[in-house]
This record gives sequence, C-alpha cells and structure tokens, in this order.
Amino acid sequence: MLVIGLDVGTTGTKAVVVNERGEVLSGGYKEYGLVSVYGRVTQNANDWWDAAQFAINEAVSKIDNKDEIVAISLSTQGSSMVPVDEKGEPIYDVITWMDTRSKAEADELSAAIGAEKIYRKCGWQVSPVLDAAKLIWLRKNEKELFAKADCFISTLEFINMHLTGRKVIDPTNAAIRQLFNIETGDWDDEILSAAGVTRERLPEVLPVGALVGNLTEEAAKALNLSTNVKVYNGAHDQYCASLGSGAVEVGDMLLATGTTWVVLGITPDLLYTDSHISPGIHPAGAYGAMASIVSAGSALNWYKKNIIGDSFKVIDEEAAKRRDEAKDLFVLPYVCGAGFPHGLPELRGSMFGLDVGHDKFHIARATMEGVAFEAAGVLSEFAAQGMKIDKLMMTGGAARSKLWSEIVGYVTGCDIYRMNEPETCCVGAAMTAAVGVGMFSGYDECRAAMVKREKLELPDDSMREFYREKLERYNKLVSQVKAIEY
Repeated sequence: MLVIGLDVGTTGTKAVVVNERGEVLSGGYKEYGLVSVYGRVTQNANDWWDAAQFAINEAVSKIDNKDEIVAISLSTQGSSMVPVDEKGEPIYDVITWMDTRSKAEADELSAAIGAEKIYRKCGWQVSPVLDAAKLIWLRKNEKELFAKADCFISTLEFINMHLTGRKVIDPTNAAIRQLFNIETGDWDDEILSAAGVTRERLPEVLPVGALVGNLTEEAAKALNLSTNVKVYNGAHDQYCASLGSGAVEVGDMLLATGTTWVVLGITPDLLYTDSHISPGIHPAGAYGAMASIVSAGSALNWYKKNIIGDSFKVIDEEAAKRRDEAKDLFVLPYVCGAGFPHGLPELRGSMFGLDVGHDKFHIARATMEGVAFEAAGVLSEFAAQGMKIDKLMMTGGAARSKLWSEIVGYVTGCDIYRMNEPETCCVGAAMTAAVGVGMFSGYDECRAAMVKREKLELPDDSMREFYREKLERYNKLVSQVKAIEY
C-alpha cells in the first residue's frame, strides 16, 4: 500500500508518495504567488487546488501501479481565511496569516473579551493575523460580502472540500483561527459572538486522522486516482512536521527551521505560560506547545540576498573557519522584529563589535549564532515549565547546514537529530494517512517504520564552553538594547 502526503503551504504545494517503510517514492511541487500591499497579504484560494492537482499528478505519474495508492492526508498553512458561497466558490481573496489589516479589530476583540481569556480559550494570543479579528474587519468594511458569504474557511477545509465534498477542519487549524476552544473541543460561542458569526457559517471539526471521505468522481479524475482512495483529516503544518520528525512522545522537541523557526514540544497537558507559549491538541494523542522565532531564517536569507551574494554552501564553508575571529562580533537578528519570548515586534536588528578585520563571512557566522542564541532563549522558556530538553529533532533549511546545526547543538547543549527526508510536513501528513487506513496501529509503530533520522556528532567540548560564554554576553547585550527607548 502507498499513501500521499500533501503539504499546502504559503507559497507552494508539495505532494509525496510514501510506502510503508517511509520511503518517498516520488514527489511533485507547484508554486503560487502572494499579493502584498500596505500590510495586506492575499492570495487566490483556487491556486491552492490548482497546485494540489499539479503536485499530486506529478507525484502519481511516477508510480507504476496507481491502484496501490489508498489514502491521502494534508498538512496546511494555518489562519489563511477565504469566504465562500453555497457552492464552495471563493467570493473574496484569501486573507493570509501574514495580513495585518485587522489591528484595530484585534484590539476591539481584546477589549470585548479580554486578551488573557482568549489565550486561555484557544491557546493563541490575540493578533490581527488570526481569523477572529479578520472576521470583525470583514463585517465592518465589507458588509455586503460578509452577509453574502455562506461559510468562512481556511486552507485545510478548502482542499478537503475539493477532495471529498466536505468542508472539514481539525483542532490544530481551528485553534489558530482563534475561534476554537481547546479546552471544550468545540467552536467558542463567546468569540464567535464577538466576531459576528454563527457556527453554521464555519466548517465541521473532526479530529486529525478522522475519515473525511473518499475522493469524489470529479477529484479522482482530476488527480488520476481511484474513488476508492480515502481522505483522512490533516493538521497544521508544524504539527505535521512534528509527526514527520518523530516528535510524538511527551518530552520530544521539534525545531523547525524555515523563514521563521518554530519550537514545538510535546507535553502531557495543555501548557499555558506568562510568556504565552501556544498550547494545542497534538495529533498523536498528547498535547503540543509552540513558540515562534520570527527573525531566524529570514535574517540569513536577507543577508545572503542583499549583501553577501554567495551560495549557502560557500557561506557554510567559509563561516566555519571564522569562529575565533568572530568571537566579539554579535548580530541581533531582528529583521522582522523580536518575537517570542521578547514580544517586541517594533525592535529591529543590529550589529555590535564590528571590526575592520571582519569580512562578510564573519557577519554570516555571527548571524547564525544570533539565531541559535534566540533558539536557546525559547528553549529556556520551555525548560522553566519543567520540560527536560536534551534532544532536538531539527528540520528545514538550517538542518541542511552542518555548521548551523552544530552551532545550535553547542549553544543549546542538546543532541541534534537531523531528518534524512527533508519534507517532514509531507511525511507527517503521509503518516496520518497511513495510520488512518490501518497500515499501522498508531503513531509509535508508524514512527518506528517511517521516520529516518541521524544524530549529529558534536565532539568538540571547547565549542560548548566557547558558546556558553558568548551566549551570556549575547543575553546581556539584548537586555541593554531592549532597555533603550526608540
């Protein structure tokens, strides 16, 4: 038997066909665009389905016996909302999770219910990029459209609808929409009332892994598959990444390194903190707790694109030679603001200790170090809650850099496990399909069979002491910068 994992992301969709040994047999990918104008970041929902068709067809075309494909599940971006009509057709652009037009409405929501109370309900701080505030904005600024909309849905339920005819969401995506109560496991009537919507205008909620249905005849034809293929409910992409990296047991910790770095730990209970770590319901049966470093991969990407010009391979090779010469050089990587745990989106990046003897690769290394120091700060927030953190499942772009992975390991003191298969969101979705269709009895058995990872060797004890001292200096510097009034 074979399963498909489909990851519908912010700028593109990937599909992989996976066997019961976790081997990715084939894949497909298609990009799509974003439109960004003065804080409004939108896209076309139909692009999601067009890309899903292309990616699945590309992956399926490389499989000799398509009848072996028995199930599909999804990994998706969260809190990108589109109003649809009675037929499920979009009647407005997608308001993505990066769109900040609803700042005043987020403040209105906090005033109506209370920011801390909302955090305790859904696990997420009130924000203009989440759907509760967006709904208020639509109700106030697009009155006719708001009244016309039959349903307000996000990425997962839009694709589920095209696959099976049912608009179905899961608890991880419902919570990040800021409309779902993770304590009661249902839409929250108080938040819905403040947003001005009824539950009839929202999708059905089913657990991750629940059977949504079989492919419709139309979908099967579009995907070159059989109507016997079953669709199992997916999850938010970071929860899928935790599955795909094998972080499914209490105490496991994922470090997903993309444009934003995400730390997701597996906890025995819902974890609420003063620093507002985001708790949620984990697909494997326990709970998740998530925090994001918004200025992470984005910092090195900015530096590479605008300043350095060299490939990441060259950056790695050259920066690896410059540890001691960069020991007094610090980069505070806040190119997108200082996110968790600082909570200072207005704070921007800076550099200290720059010397005439430094070159572009010294700065690149200090940027990598600055992001690793930020990751250590996030992990300390988890450790303060009693979590024993001694290993990280590391995925994404930085995990492909031996140097950056080593720096993270030496800075945090954690064992680093890197995934053999980089598309962990797709693999996590495929694991959900595999468990759903009965290839495995549960995620523990599935992980043992499908997750392949390698431990990174960190033999240099002098590096641990070097970074222990530099981390202390970095934290002192950050405290001083945060005290400055801009």
